[in-house]
Amino acid sequence: MTPARLAWYGRRLRAMTPAEVTDRARRTLAHRTDAALYAAAPRLWRRHWLPDPRSLLLSQLASTPRGILLPERALAVGDRFPHECEALLRRADAILEHRFRFFGYPETVIADPAADVDPFTGRSWPAKHGKRVDFRQGDVGDPKWIWEINRCQDLPLLVAAWLLSGEAQYAAFAADRLERWIEAHPPGRGIAWSNGFEAGMRAISVAVAFDGLRGSDQLTRERAELVARSLWQTVTWIERDPSTGSSANNHRIGELVGLVAVATMVPELEGSERRLERALAELAEEVERQIRPDGTNAEQAFAYQVFVLDLLLVALALVDARARPAPEPLNAALTRSAEALWAQLGEDEPEPRYGDADDGRALILDAADSRSARGVAGSIAARSGHTGAARVAGALDPMGVWLFGLEGAERFEAAARAGPTAPGSLTLTDAGLTVLRAGSCRTLFDHGPLGYLSIAAHGHADALAVDVSLRNQPLVSDPGVGSYTVRPEVRTAFRGTGFHATVTVDDADSSEPGGPFLWTRHARSRLLSSGPEGCAIGEHDGYLRLSDPVLHRRAVVPIGGTLLVHDRLQANGSHRYSQRWPFHPALEVAECGRGHVLLRGEHAGVLLLFAALHEFDLQLTKAQESPLLGWWSPGLESVVPAWLAAVDLEAEGAVELAAFIVPFLGEAPDVADYGLRLERGDEATLVALEPGAHQIEIDLAAPRPTVKRSTVVGAA
Repeated sequence: MTPARLAWYGRRLRAMTPAEVTDRARRTLAHRTDAALYAAAPRLWRRHWLPDPRSLLLSQLASTPRGILLPERALAVGDRFPHECEALLRRADAILEHRFRFFGYPETVIADPAADVDPFTGRSWPAKHGKRVDFRQGDVGDPKWIWEINRCQDLPLLVAAWLLSGEAQYAAFAADRLERWIEAHPPGRGIAWSNGFEAGMRAISVAVAFDGLRGSDQLTRERAELVARSLWQTVTWIERDPSTGSSANNHRIGELVGLVAVATMVPELEGSERRLERALAELAEEVERQIRPDGTNAEQAFAYQVFVLDLLLVALALVDARARPAPEPLNAALTRSAEALWAQLGEDEPEPRYGDADDGRALILDAADSRSARGVAGSIAARSGHTGAARVAGALDPMGVWLFGLEGAERFEAAARAGPTAPGSLTLTDAGLTVLRAGSCRTLFDHGPLGYLSIAAHGHADALAVDVSLRNQPLVSDPGVGSYTVRPEVRTAFRGTGFHATVTVDDADSSEPGGPFLWTRHARSRLLSSGPEGCAIGEHDGYLRLSDPVLHRRAVVPIGGTLLVHDRLQANGSHRYSQRWPFHPALEVAECGRGHVLLRGEHAGVLLLFAALHEFDLQLTKAQESPLLGWWSPGLESVVPAWLAAVDLEAEGAVELAAFIVPFLGEAPDVADYGLRLERGDEATLVALEPGAHQIEIDLAAPRPTVKRSTVVGAA
């Protein structure tokens, strides 16, 4: 083991409690025993992983589906969404031809989808015990890619294609692929069994597809027994190796929803009723922890909020299908999540991009590459009738009808007719996210925690970052995730402070990384004040760890349809500061001067003017390779060039710098009509803005910082 690897293990152990360390040691011993038994006594090992045949209860095998892949729902989907159904059938046809595409990778033909071979390196993942497969080194390939195909999410999609078209080839391929997968993946062996989460995600797909195939020629008694035994092994694996302690994030929710799926869709398995009760009870506890009182996700990653809701919706749909009452905490979590989506998205604003995103989906029954927040909101409205969720969605998509049927479609339509007024400006307290709206301009101001639990795995070092959009066009835009494991330099850059619209100090991140999914020191941010007219002031302590500590405070002040962002960095010694402004790739630089930059897109653009109390340099960067700067990520393992503006200066003592942001639609403003000037007064910094000669007094040095809103210079 390399010194770097040993150091990572040391940092990871320090992030665990003693109880978690003890529990993991116990489970590691159990896994090693299982691996040794497989090698030394394979017959005994096989008996160890075979359920009592009487526990499968296949004599009671139902001949008709009882879940969501029902003929009547297929008919409703086909009637309402003909174009989407055509796209689904095209995707199913691609699967019949063994063509798969995941993340930012190109589509590729897979000779054997059940073989754990990376299609881009040609290397095979080892067939050793799943917990002993070292997927973090990346010498075989991207573990995310092979996990994705092993989730078997093509199976329910193929069953849906069969129900929509009546073509038996889709059902036959699904059944054959499932049988081949089970035969090629003994329980606990290989990368497909590397954790309980992947087993949970696969359990959802297999259980839903199994139920959808009931009564078909493809689900013979022998096949049903094979699948039931595999699902018994899957739930046993999940229960033996759950995500706990510092790893109990969305992974634990995925595992629990997997248990719910098996218990509801395959009740012939003995103990399903007890398993369902336990899984629902723990899921109710977990959503209380991970979906905060303000409805946001504790991982501080918007895409994972969408993913967790997607999982929760599948669990509720399956429970509803069995006419079981859902625990009230699940319903309550759905309601407050709907409120949080409405607060952040409104009717026509871009999806926030803070934190990690891996394009994960709970269940795939359409041709979309990813599950949008608006699609999830539509399903929430179909389940609960939430009016804000219906307004966020705009329209129901096929997933909403698959999950909740015609009754759900009717609930959605009723909710859409009774929608609320626009959400306006507000603060999501638990997320530490202030949303400022003025006209068609939305600004997100992040003054929240780094992430969830001690490792904050999916959080980014974006303390006090802002995100600005105009209508549905992102302008100042969080660049996203980039990569997870295969490109470490991309992973480091995209989650680092320098890729976000905030300030770096001495080229360091505001939080201290300890590995690709580990932060060893977390910056703590807080909202200091927010005014009735929409201004907000926050600070973070991430740079207080430096030998000469630096405190960063930021004021965000909407002025009509424009925005002032004012930073103060308090230190004693000299430091290098860089105020960063990442832009959406749809924008191109149209003009750049000594203290301003103008960017334009097809329909919208933005003008930024900069000022400071010290001399500064304005740098524009796009598609720089070393160090990585000027990139934007449409999805995992995909990056495209995008402009980045940096206001750089080096100074001793307190530093103040500001940006005046002018979004626009259509014709660009005349730069000569705008101005920004900073002057240090006796007690506050005076910020003068053109046009209109607005003057603002900002005191970010005081214990209780203040912003005195604009007055007109020279006005009577």
